[in-house]
Amino acid sequence: MGTFYTDKQIQEVIAALESNSPGIWERMKKMTALPPGPLTEEEELEQGAIVRVLTIVLPQVSFVVQAEDKNEARARLSIDLGNAVRAAVVGDRDAV
Repeated sequence: MGTFYTDKQIQEVIAALESNSPGIWERMKKMTALPPGPLTEEEELEQGAIVRVLTIVLPQVSFVVQAEDKNEARARLSIDLGNAVRAAVVGDRDAV
């Protein structure tokens, strides 16, 4: 799943996100699965809510806290988390 972090670490992040905001993983997948184009007002609000949760949770994850360069660790985690969401969306499509 990840490029910078292990699958176990990504699962830890997803669990932390869900603990902070239950259902966020499914909401992230729903937003990722949207077709390209402008967002509706409701989608923009949802996107803003997701970003707020990410802003709160990602800096608190143990391996980000322990990182020498916390900004780089958070940025890399964001990349891996985005890859995980996209992979989950593709996996959901393939399962149908």
